[in-house]
Amino acid sequence: MNYSDFIYDFNLYLCERFGYRNCCSVMHNANGICISVHVGEMDLYIRFWEYSCGVGSIPDWSIIIVRSNFKRNQQENLKDLARFFKEYAPRYGYKYLCTEDDDYKYYQTLGLKLIHKGFFRQYNYGVPLKELNV
Repeated sequence: MNYSDFIYDFNLYLCERFGYRNCCSVMHNANGICISVHVGEMDLYIRFWEYSCGVGSIPDWSIIIVRSNFKRNQQENLKDLARFFKEYAPRYGYKYLCTEDDDYKYYQTLGLKLIHKGFFRQYNYGVPLKELNV
């Protein structure tokens, strides 16, 4: 997949919502991309997986929020980020929103369901984007 349009849309969202331009650091890998944003009041790390091979029960074509910390209005900003993904991500083939080893309890804010309970208290949560209620 060519990610340039998706990255452009995500950068535009961050600029319009928070005022930061071209702040995404993108790393390509074998099964998708990882986006990292460390600027001002934001600390984001999000995986965009095309293929998961069932790792952690995360389905293919998932957006995985690993870290999404905002200095102000954490829950409101997280929900807004999820609304952006719900609207734009399906255009690029993404079908699920998930969290990985969710110590921050994003799943509670977003209403995600438990999809994997691993050893050492590793819990993954997810829901199809269509069912996301934010």
